Amino acid sequence: MKPKMMVHGSYARTISNPDEVERLLTMGWVVAAPKPKTAMAKRMRALRARRRAEGWTVVTLWMSSDDAVAVKAALLPGETVVQMIIRLVRKQSLL
Repeated sequence: MKPKMMVHGSYARTISNPDEVERLLTMGWVVAAPKPKTAMAKRMRALRARRRAEGWTVVTLWMSSDDAVAVKAALLPGETVVQMIIRLVRKQSLL
């Protein structure tokens, strides 16, 4: 069971036990949704969900400072890193 945020008065706590959730509901507690961490959080979650559904993949890339300088030097004006990678892969006939 997914933990639920329970609220009563000015006191809130997260409950994982379904029996405890039912007990607190009968005592007047309500299930609450946590507030988004930023004003854009809901939009960002929706965007990530849509991209996952479209088959997008998240890639995290760590590189040395020298490699980062080389990547920045290879970028064309207004080009994103992804666009640069695709351009260079196509140039090498790997796609």
